[in-house]
Amino acid sequence: MIYLDHGATSFPKAPGVTGAVSQFLDHEAGNPGRGGHRLTVAASRCIEAAREDIAELLGGDPERTLFGPGATFWLNTVLATRLGPDDRVVVSALEHNAVMRPLRALAASRGVEVAVVQGDEPDGLPDPDAVRAAVDAAPTTLVVVSHASNVTGAVLPVAEIAAAVAPIPVVVDGAQSAGSIPVDAAALGAAAFVCSGHKGLLGPQGIGVLLLADGFEVEPVIRGGTGSRSESEEMPEHLPDRLEAGTPNGPGIAGLGAACRWLTERGVESIAAAEARLAQRLADGLRDIDDVRLHGWRDGAPHTGVVSFTVGGADNGTIAAGLDREHGIMLRPGLHCAPAAHRRLGTFPDGTLRAGIGPFTTDDDIDRLVRAVRDSPT
Repeated sequence: MIYLDHGATSFPKAPGVTGAVSQFLDHEAGNPGRGGHRLTVAASRCIEAAREDIAELLGGDPERTLFGPGATFWLNTVLATRLGPDDRVVVSALEHNAVMRPLRALAASRGVEVAVVQGDEPDGLPDPDAVRAAVDAAPTTLVVVSHASNVTGAVLPVAEIAAAVAPIPVVVDGAQSAGSIPVDAAALGAAAFVCSGHKGLLGPQGIGVLLLADGFEVEPVIRGGTGSRSESEEMPEHLPDRLEAGTPNGPGIAGLGAACRWLTERGVESIAAAEARLAQRLADGLRDIDDVRLHGWRDGAPHTGVVSFTVGGADNGTIAAGLDREHGIMLRPGLHCAPAAHRRLGTFPDGTLRAGIGPFTTDDDIDRLVRAVRDSPT
């Protein structure tokens, strides 16, 4: 089995994740903050230790590092609570539906204006000056950009964009970057940095992280018990409690904490370098095959381990099914929940075949994919 769908979710998980989840369920599964018995204390310690590990890895403040059900939840929270009637938001043309669907809903319900910066050829990356021009064109409330495209793997110039549009807050969708390339949310200039736990961070599914910069606040969209200030029927004012209502996903947080510790020990820089080398190896191998076209690829440009390609006029789903059935190679066909990016790249409505490289991918895995594509009937 060759797993090349890390853009969707990581597999296998980091060493230690399964053990941390089991340890929590077997020995620490109290309800954190709800009482003072040993299991409650154990759960609280585990979750706060994971919070510190994740903040350290991503360049955040532990007190402003929040857990939730996923990156989509946090993107919805930020957008819904920061954008009011007739506000305006500037986005890149490469955004995932976790950004675009909430914005389209807010446009319909609140009159929010969505301005899209189309970006440069061939990868659609937005130029910081173009984003600045879009911000200057009309009063703007937020800028929202992906840190890396989930379709092409191209890394966006987020720090340069944030500097160009200051003091307009920049919300960064880091679902594809966290754990795959070095991330320092503060150095990026992100007012809010959102990421998934189950992709490059190599943790369980069903857990996501929001890092908030000092001075940038969002309101809760879910309200309920927190274990603190129980005498009040209003949400506490302090973080993380104000944004973490209800019993947290303790097993997921424990697993994510273990994954972040492994990433810190292994070094995200070394993982990023290895994945970039493999992505270049794949791009070089695929471009030598007749009828294969790379999409959004630029040699030498900052990149995650994602490569998108098509094979002549062949159906992407048919090719992907054949690669799985005949060669045990798993990758993803289609639009990858990012139709705006595919429109920008000229691959809508059929999409692409996306190979997503992970930290356990080998040279042999890449070479077998290239051979399989070369030998596959189209």
